[in-house]
Amino acid sequence: MFTSFERPDNLPDAIAQQIRLKILAGDFEQGAKLPTEYELSEIFKVSRNVVREAIARLKLNGLIETRRGIGSFVSQNARARRFEVLAEDLLDIGQLRQIYQLRIEIESGAAALAAENRTETQLLALEDALVRADESKGDWERGVEVAIKFHLAVTQCSNNFYFIRLMEHLSYVIHKAVRTLRYSSTGTERIGRVEYEHHAVVDAIRLQDAEQARQAMRMHLSNGMARYSCMQENTKNK
Repeated sequence: MFTSFERPDNLPDAIAQQIRLKILAGDFEQGAKLPTEYELSEIFKVSRNVVREAIARLKLNGLIETRRGIGSFVSQNARARRFEVLAEDLLDIGQLRQIYQLRIEIESGAAALAAENRTETQLLALEDALVRADESKGDWERGVEVAIKFHLAVTQCSNNFYFIRLMEHLSYVIHKAVRTLRYSSTGTERIGRVEYEHHAVVDAIRLQDAEQARQAMRMHLSNGMARYSCMQENTKNK
């Protein structure tokens, strides 16, 4: 039912993530009773205290409810709860790669809208974010911060409240994804390509060419996702 894993730094998070994915995939129906603490501790080869912490995380997220003396059950509205990306979604390269797939679809559309809707003031702010990104290429930690600000500036130019809200919600996730990628790319030619790709996005938005902006952002993020794919393959081959 559950997959085994090498012992991660945070066992409760890893166990909560496995149970969470099973619930969201429908393997546990709404209202279904979960295995007992003892059964889960045997399955995952951990103490019951670790299982209790994992259950507490799931309860806090609204996925399960506990009944004293009876056990833990999947909440009736577990699969209908509001969209969110949690820290547990960032536990491995494969999950970060899926975050990039989400970013490609969201941010390429936002870039197209940015080309159509941006104001001159917003364009100046975007160009300033681009300059800061260029200046940080020798410092990967600072580069993470300015890269996120650059992508948020693109979304601001869309003047679409819901795109902006979604990107702000994902900002922590993007920070984690960009940090991982920037660190792995330090000293490689990828950093130079990122600079070129950022300029291509801004050039299209400046020219108010929506389709060019869409494709420039899609190419930029697709190249980043390809890097994750390489990292995932390297992890598998170790």
